[in-house]
Amino acid sequence: MDTLVQLMVLAADQTTPPAAPQDGDGYLVPDSAVGAWAGQTGNIAVYENNTWSIYFPKSGWVIWVDTPGEQRVFDGTSWKLAADAMTLQNLEFVGISTTADTTNRLAVSADATLLTHAGSGHQLKLNKAGEGSTASLLFQTDWSARAELGTTGTDNFEIKVSDDGSTFYPAMIAKAGTGKVQFPSGVEGLTRSEFGDGPLLTTGYSTSKGVDLVTNSTGLLGNGYNYPPEFNYDPIVTPNLPASLYFSGHHSGPVQMEELLPVDPNQIYRLKSYIRQEGLAGDWSAFANGERHRQFMGLIALDADQQTIEAKHHMRYRHSGNDSLTTLTVPLSPGDTTVTVSDASGWNESDAASYLRGIIFFGYKSISGFAYEHYSQIVEFDLFDLGQVNKTTNVITLNKPLPTSMGNPDDAGGVWPIGTKLSNSSSGSSFKYAFYSAAYVPEVNRWYQTTGHIGGIDTSGTNYGINFPPGTTFVRPFWLPNHTNRVGGYSGHPDTGAGHKVWYTGASVTPEPLGALSEVLVGSSAGRKEIKVPTTDYGSGTISLVSASQSIEPI
Repeated sequence: MDTLVQLMVLAADQTTPPAAPQDGDGYLVPDSAVGAWAGQTGNIAVYENNTWSIYFPKSGWVIWVDTPGEQRVFDGTSWKLAADAMTLQNLEFVGISTTADTTNRLAVSADATLLTHAGSGHQLKLNKAGEGSTASLLFQTDWSARAELGTTGTDNFEIKVSDDGSTFYPAMIAKAGTGKVQFPSGVEGLTRSEFGDGPLLTTGYSTSKGVDLVTNSTGLLGNGYNYPPEFNYDPIVTPNLPASLYFSGHHSGPVQMEELLPVDPNQIYRLKSYIRQEGLAGDWSAFANGERHRQFMGLIALDADQQTIEAKHHMRYRHSGNDSLTTLTVPLSPGDTTVTVSDASGWNESDAASYLRGIIFFGYKSISGFAYEHYSQIVEFDLFDLGQVNKTTNVITLNKPLPTSMGNPDDAGGVWPIGTKLSNSSSGSSFKYAFYSAAYVPEVNRWYQTTGHIGGIDTSGTNYGINFPPGTTFVRPFWLPNHTNRVGGYSGHPDTGAGHKVWYTGASVTPEPLGALSEVLVGSSAGRKEIKVPTTDYGSGTISLVSASQSIEPI
């Protein structure tokens, strides 16, 4: 029992019994043993009571061999190293320095895990059952997910991140079918921070602008990018340009280009475009313009904060030619019912229109803090009634307390101080029909080029059509296509149907370097900028400056 319960032998490679063994010494008999061990290969020889006892091992016996210090297992035929006899196939769990479980069947707790090659390369394979399953690497902080990469729910390769383990943001997606890469959350750091955070430009995009402010004006990108979604791309009907865009059918209101154009409102810009009206079969002789419809194209102005500038944001009322622009002589607070000014002679006392019975406060500031002298978003109509303007005392009595929305945003109590500029409100068209206004093509099924100009800042408060409104930083081209094609007819024009086309292309906004501006200094138009632009005479070979006007010429 002493021998077999704690089975240990001194050696397993000694073929000759020792000359002076100690009682209890044991040996694992090797091949070619001699003497008392002859013929006992694989058996256990133990010196007991001055003789060698032989024990015959059974399958599964484990023995410790003191020299060289190793454990062996008997498999029923021979002794094998215990390490070689163990099988690691189909193990239910493996935990290394930690505990595995039914979800994490292989668990490792270590400073690092090494997977290396066995002579060449090495692949780590993550296999999933189907496209809708997940094969990914999940990165955690304190057991809360922070990043995941792999194929999660699709066969697209995706990288996504989270700061709370719950909401994930996709950073990159590589499409399985094409290999094309998407960055759904945007990209930072590809350019200097001073360049802003707008999208990167392609060479095709840059080429489509040329020297113009308008992107893809000729359809060079091979699509209708930047044009209104109501327009259809047409590479066939075009005035020798890559393509045109057409609008089809009844007028449905203004349509706009996608991109804003940055402009210098102190300069003059030349506005060009191409237009073509479709001819329709039938007798249109009962209508002065036949099947041709009135067309408009112009600019919408926006301020530095990209807010649309409407006519009411800069127009001022005039009474008998007197400008209502004045200043406060008594501080004004929200809730007050009277407004005291230095001069009320230009204020309205005869026109009941609500937009002519309001107030606009100037000195409005942009988000960055720039103060506008002749432009403001702080305006409201219907604040006083006719007969409430006292031109002797210069006091305007309000028909309701001054609204909180009309308060001074630079003062905690909304108080406007003495000296604040304000005027009687006015309004008009917020569009600048600077390309063409109420234009008809002279002939159908023929291309025409249009020309117009705009420039300088109108500080007159009269909304002069060829000047930029005060506050302008950006403009956006727009159209009123087929303006008179209405269901049932409109204003002496026939209803030419839902398929009647008008084509556009080559919308162009470029500086006019040879143009000249002159400010009107006196009279009711003081503050307007008159424009003269160059015109050429082929016969005489001369260039002269003429007052800006709109034209439509065949090509």
